[in-house]
Amino acid sequence: MKRICCLLLTAALFLVGCGEEAVHTNAQAVNAADAEAETAEAADTKEGEEAQAADQDNAEIGFMAPVEMDETLRTELTEELLEENEMDTSVVESAPVTKGCSFTLPEAFSESEDIEGMYVTKRYPIDASTIYYVALGRDVALQLMTEETFKAQAEENFEKAYGEKIEVTIDSFERIKIDGCPAFRILCHYQVGDIEMTQLEYAINADKSYVITYSQTGDYDRMEEYEASAETIRLEF
Repeated sequence: MKRICCLLLTAALFLVGCGEEAVHTNAQAVNAADAEAETAEAADTKEGEEAQAADQDNAEIGFMAPVEMDETLRTELTEELLEENEMDTSVVESAPVTKGCSFTLPEAFSESEDIEGMYVTKRYPIDASTIYYVALGRDVALQLMTEETFKAQAEENFEKAYGEKIEVTIDSFERIKIDGCPAFRILCHYQVGDIEMTQLEYAINADKSYVITYSQTGDYDRMEEYEASAETIRLEF
């Protein structure tokens, strides 16, 4: 059941952008021997030559190094893509300032003692039904999400985390509005061993991104409770 819980979190958090930031530091050895300094210098020279050669090779075959962009440029490019694809641009133009997001929990659920933002039943982990809520930083590019990118990202997260392919089936993918802000309602299911998992996810794109994920196994059908809870989702201004 612990593994099931981790899988639920992996799928629920697919919206969280993750990347590796390279940090370069310069250090000088104090009172180092001349021989060590010369060795280090030679290594740096060789490394520089190899990097230059690699850049030349990349240029010859049309590759370019990744370009870092600031938030303003990223937002402008996202807005252009949204306009080109006739998608909602309101999150770029005038995202309202929110204080949070609220919703009513089904009666059987209470806050988990182990994981912040997760709500479980009294019979957990026998009943592995969960509700997970997370507030993320603003991400205008979230509005570009499609059914295909959702499926691909969720499956990639599963494979990276657990080293195995888990196919995610999208049952419905809807663009909706919650309190005037663009949002997504996504229903999907996937198989983990002999256990079938179903997830109902709401992602709201405002000045912050709010994600609420309702999950259940094939042994328990709480979808009616989940739908009732989802109807109470509100943004706090």
